[in-house]
Amino acid sequence: MSRNYGSLGRRSSGAGWQWLIIGAVLGFACAAILGILGVIAGVVEISGMSVAGASSPTPFVITATAPPATNTSLPTEVLVTPTSAGVQVEAPTATPTTDPTLQTLAPTDTPTTFPTAVSQVALQPENPGEVNAALIDAVIPSELIDVPGIQDFQMGTTPAEVNAAVDECLTQGGTCTVAMGEDSAPQHAVTLSPFRIEQTEVSYAQYLGFMNYLEQTNPRAYTNGCYGQPCLETNLDSETSAVTYDSVNYTVVPVISQLPVTEVTWYGARAYCEAIGRRLPTEAEWEFAARGSSGFIYPWGNDWNAALAMTRYTADGSTAQKVDVNSFPLGASTFGVLNMAGNVSEWVFDWYDARFYGRPEAIQPDPEGPASGTTKVHRGGSWDTVPFFARTVHRQDFAPNDGTPYIGFRCAADPDTSTPATGAQNSGLLPGAIPSPDPALLGVQGDTGAENAAPTLPAVRVPTATPLANLPAQEPTPTVTLAAGS
Repeated sequence: MSRNYGSLGRRSSGAGWQWLIIGAVLGFACAAILGILGVIAGVVEISGMSVAGASSPTPFVITATAPPATNTSLPTEVLVTPTSAGVQVEAPTATPTTDPTLQTLAPTDTPTTFPTAVSQVALQPENPGEVNAALIDAVIPSELIDVPGIQDFQMGTTPAEVNAAVDECLTQGGTCTVAMGEDSAPQHAVTLSPFRIEQTEVSYAQYLGFMNYLEQTNPRAYTNGCYGQPCLETNLDSETSAVTYDSVNYTVVPVISQLPVTEVTWYGARAYCEAIGRRLPTEAEWEFAARGSSGFIYPWGNDWNAALAMTRYTADGSTAQKVDVNSFPLGASTFGVLNMAGNVSEWVFDWYDARFYGRPEAIQPDPEGPASGTTKVHRGGSWDTVPFFARTVHRQDFAPNDGTPYIGFRCAADPDTSTPATGAQNSGLLPGAIPSPDPALLGVQGDTGAENAAPTLPAVRVPTATPLANLPAQEPTPTVTLAAGS
């Protein structure tokens, strides 16, 4: 017996729609299988999100407003916190703001205007060895006072005087100690040749006249224009400096122009003095000009008088501050030199050595201090110190290439001359224009032979020198720091 399913002809004519349904079901099943496999393989996305491990699509950010057509002039700085996927942070742009109300631009390395070749030539003296008249007109140097020579001037102090000064300091509320005065001993006899010294401390008006003159041939002279060393600190270096430098000129507000210049380095002080045909006084000269042949402890006598000097302890209890260089005429020394106690402490020529007074060189005629050192002596105390430091015998020291708000200077000269016979100024160049730094200004460690033991002062005191970098190691020089409230 056979099963009869009918003939093919009959199936195609009567059941074609059934085959159509079967084909559709099979096609859908195949598509579903392929879709599942695609998702598993990461080829197909679901709801626009990538499957883990697949590359991220490029995001599109829709903003409410279009970006500006040109870049803003303000600096762009964007902080981005990196994620685990690794975000590359783009550094901020270096374009400075051009809005003058939002910026403080550092000065350029060169001034905005330059002197012509003709003007540079005109700055030099007509004859080598002469001081340039234009510089003298710009500075108007202080009057020089003649100081006679002396034999056996008793320089320095005694233990009894130091003890008495300490007692007085403690009575005034200070914190002085005997150790602070020990470097001014022992007292020793010194022979000095006649010399001249400026009646007043160098003012801002005078020193900035020199700096603006120097700037014409040495742009940014304040940084290295004084024998290759800084001349002074400006408002660009120090928060306490009153000197403004605008890449072309050095200025102060007119009301302080007659105050003593401060923030000036030892190199800057010496460069000024030698540019006008003078020099820094030696420590021995400064002390004799301050105390006279009577050996006064203060320029006017042996008793402290707050009405005759500007120190921390003012006569009327007002706040201590620098005063005009012509102040306190009643407190002048016996030679008529003003403000040798207080106002500002003053650079002198000598290197500092706490034990120098006990060395044989200290009693040679016209001593110039030790042959080498790391700091320079300054004398006279300042508006910011107690009277103990304003004594004519007291010594302090400071780094020669630094400036402070309490150190200034005055110049000296040999007798009856305003232009020494030899020296840096005789080259016809300003100190800052010397082709190479004078090694005498970089540290001295020279011979101790006869050339350094002359019985009289040379026309310009320039000892044989070796740069500090070549000096042998030295024992640290003790320094004294005045405690707060002293």
